[in-house]
Amino acid sequence: MLSFFLPFRPLLRVLSVAAVASTLLTGCNDDDDDDTTPATSSNIVQTAQGNPSFSTLVAAVTKADLATTLSGTGPFTVFAPTNDAFAKLSAPYNTAANITAITDANQIATLRGILLYHVVAANIKAADIPNGASNRTTARPASTVSGTTLNDNTIYLSKNSSGVFINGNSKVVTADVAASNGTIHAIDNVLMPPSQTIAQLVVASANRSSNPEFTLLLQALQRPAASAILAAANNQTANVTVFAPTDAAFRTLLNGQPLSSVSDNDLVAILSRHVISTGRVFSTDLAAGTVNTLSGSITVAAAGSGFTVRGGTGTAANITTANILATNGVVHVIDQVLRP
Repeated sequence: MLSFFLPFRPLLRVLSVAAVASTLLTGCNDDDDDDTTPATSSNIVQTAQGNPSFSTLVAAVTKADLATTLSGTGPFTVFAPTNDAFAKLSAPYNTAANITAITDANQIATLRGILLYHVVAANIKAADIPNGASNRTTARPASTVSGTTLNDNTIYLSKNSSGVFINGNSKVVTADVAASNGTIHAIDNVLMPPSQTIAQLVVASANRSSNPEFTLLLQALQRPAASAILAAANNQTANVTVFAPTDAAFRTLLNGQPLSSVSDNDLVAILSRHVISTGRVFSTDLAAGTVNTLSGSITVAAAGSGFTVRGGTGTAANITTANILATNGVVHVIDQVLRP
């Protein structure tokens, strides 16, 4: 999953150490999280240092100059990627040795932004996380572009019978590691802050020089009749879920005919069936049943370890890549177009 998302990630803004400290050290007293101090004298950094599974994380915290802050009073909750989680990233962020060797200021700022996206200024135990979907604002300062504040500092939690997941793709593998100033939850993937809207993700994928995807979806969205849907997909204040058909899915629908052969009314009805406007629905939030879209409902059905989605007619679509996080929603790639 991560390999699909990473090409869309531009370089994060440089964050000053002062802004980091200010963000982490304010708002630490959360009325919903008045847990007593854990019975341990080791703070979060010391606890991580004593666990060999967090050696890459410790190197990253040191390089990003966050060790002093995360050793402070807190309380903090850290969703802590294991060494194996970091190893899934590209160099230089994949090993302790590579991270320690970083000298480029932009790369250090990128690392700092990623780490802050794993920190919540409250002491959250596993039992404090409600069942179903919830979210938390992290210690990463929200970015601002042309006067618009982006939603790139929120993590989305899903708690179900299989455990606790963050942003759909990362699972808590060890919960409730106590520290004197908070709690650590070990996770199996590094969390990446989103940096683009759903529309920007589609455009970037369609314009890739190698293995472009969503070219037909982009053509469909650019039809004047679909302007409202395209605007929603690019609205920074939106909170939507989009099932994005691949080019192969559109070719199956078109059966050799050009996209222009689909009438405006039919095209809008089809595209609307792919958008849930009531919030982010991660794969870990899905359940068998019906879900309302902008144009009627779709049927979700269990399929092995995942789910399929079906429109009013046609073949059920498999979710081939799930949980691509955008600043204004989440995208699931599907292999069939959902028909009204």
